[in-house]
Amino acid sequence: MDTGKISQATYDLFSKEIAEAIADIENQRKDLVQKMNSKMTELGEQIKTLEILLTNFEIQHIIGEVEDQVYQREINVLSMGLDTSRQELFAMTEASNQLSSSNPFADNENAETKLQEPIIEFIKNKEANAEAQQETPEELETPQSAESGTEGEEKQAA
Repeated sequence: MDTGKISQATYDLFSKEIAEAIADIENQRKDLVQKMNSKMTELGEQIKTLEILLTNFEIQHIIGEVEDQVYQREINVLSMGLDTSRQELFAMTEASNQLSSSNPFADNENAETKLQEPIIEFIKNKEANAEAQQETPEELETPQSAESGTEGEEKQAA
């Protein structure tokens, strides 16, 4: 408009369309943040449930209700589920923080990279978990959370 290539009316119309598009994008961003917060709450509850199951299984094993082989298999499954849920929660938290910031893409050149990094990390972790699931139970190590506290308690119980 300043150079005389378009009229004031065209400029005003174009500006209005851009403002409406920005408002729509902002509304979509807010909706997405709300959905992500809801999902993060669900993941938090899922993690809490898995931790309770893991603890209950540990107790059942210590008091002798569960055999070692069954214990190892179930602890590995529960631990992998817990790790996956924690990784997903971390990735969602990072993405939500980026979307919640007042200007998440101040550096427009790196905007796509900023969003992709947590997603790519999550996918890599998921692939590593899938590979680990294909191994036999003997090849899997006992998770640290399962090891700490139980060996000493088992020795004391013996």
